[in-house]
Amino acid sequence: MKSFQLIEKALQEQKGVLSPDGALMVKTGASTGRSTKERFVVKHPDMENEIHWGNINQPMAPEIAETFFAAAKKKLSENKTFQMQGYVGCYQVEVTSLSSWHVAFARNMFREEVIASLKDQVSDDLKIQIFHLPDVKPQDLGIDHMYEKAILLDPKNMQVVIMGTAYAGEIKKSAFTLCNFAMPKDDILPMHSSANCNLDGSNSSVLFGLSGTGKTTLSADPERHLIGDDEIVWSKNGLSNLEGGCYAKLINLCPNDEPEIFSAANKFGSVLENVYYDEDTRKIDFCDTRFTENTRGSYPITSLNKVFNQNKEANTPNSVVFLTADAFGALPAVARLDHWQTQYHFISGYTAKVAGTEIGVTEPQATFSACFGAPFMPRAASVYAKLLAEFVQQQNVPVWILNTGWVNGYGNGDRFPIPVSRQLLRLIQSGELNNVEMQKHPIFGFEVPVAIDGVDSKWLKLPEGDHVLALAKKFQQNCVDNPESFTEDIIDNGGPKLLN
Repeated sequence: MKSFQLIEKALQEQKGVLSPDGALMVKTGASTGRSTKERFVVKHPDMENEIHWGNINQPMAPEIAETFFAAAKKKLSENKTFQMQGYVGCYQVEVTSLSSWHVAFARNMFREEVIASLKDQVSDDLKIQIFHLPDVKPQDLGIDHMYEKAILLDPKNMQVVIMGTAYAGEIKKSAFTLCNFAMPKDDILPMHSSANCNLDGSNSSVLFGLSGTGKTTLSADPERHLIGDDEIVWSKNGLSNLEGGCYAKLINLCPNDEPEIFSAANKFGSVLENVYYDEDTRKIDFCDTRFTENTRGSYPITSLNKVFNQNKEANTPNSVVFLTADAFGALPAVARLDHWQTQYHFISGYTAKVAGTEIGVTEPQATFSACFGAPFMPRAASVYAKLLAEFVQQQNVPVWILNTGWVNGYGNGDRFPIPVSRQLLRLIQSGELNNVEMQKHPIFGFEVPVAIDGVDSKWLKLPEGDHVLALAKKFQQNCVDNPESFTEDIIDNGGPKLLN
């Protein structure tokens, strides 16, 4: 089925309604974000040492997993299903679902064509299969399971089963996770990041960050061409987009601050999740959080005006940026990292977990997510960090932290305005920020601009006080809690130093 046919089917089945501009508006019920405790990875004996097991990658025995896959496939075979086939990165992907609008979402998110130059670099011709039953609980299929949801990934057979959750993000993130498992063995770095560049692929830039830190907003720059907004691949040839669409956070979406995203999200073919709208006029209030703060919109990347050729790889990056939404007012607006600090902060992956991104999170919380995307990185963080460090060193790429959080801490001051963050990012990407006077941070050790022409000094104030020490201690405790991720060299040379 074509996307418009899938949308028509969803309307016929009263699974959603059209906005005044033609976007499909749907509700996902109780599941308005990713499920974490209900997510499992099949623990095959011959691949046991290739997965970083723990609370994120919870193991499930192959024989138990088989009951889920068998029951899901049987249920799908006995009912009307919807299906799409495409590509994620250099691999085939196939989604089979009981829900038409979820397949419309998948058509938005996955690629129609493979990137030939990237496919030539992988050793295996893999196919990812996703079996999707959003309204079916494991118990409905006679499975004795501790939860009413199940997200199960099999990295050996490259298969996924999703049960009991209608949150569409589970589809794309499951495919992304399997790509993250497969690609590093071919020396390809999959990244939870966005990226943009010039029209010809030059002066490319990678923006790492968890959901809510600004990857989508800042990469959709009207002066540059978007490579992708969430899942980027860095190979020996350059950068490319793993997916074919965007899955943007829509909370407080404003046409003045984010005109490209606002336009794309409101077009026919877009799927909007859990936005509030007036029942009579269907006018959307993007600031209303009564359903969730994690309102989302999926749309093909071609809905944006300035997009880099999706069938090519852009040049290797001229800059790498770690986005963080610091909730404590402890980090400066921008800072430059050296080789050791790059590894330390990449493995740390600090930010504030944004309300609504995960179920149960109601306000920003300090979190450390390895590689700025631990839930999607099934291998050990050191595998991805090693690849990043090699690429950065070989190609002499400067690395920066850009803080998109709160100047004096959440609830005590303003959040860095989007225009300010965008201006700082442009100065990074142009190389101008390399030439300003820097001061060494007394605790974190990275270089911080003293002043920047055209940027109000109130945004560049160097945070001081107990809250800075408190955050440094959190970084140090994260190293203690994850000893397998950090070497002594990385901690000693890249981590914060507490003052006596």
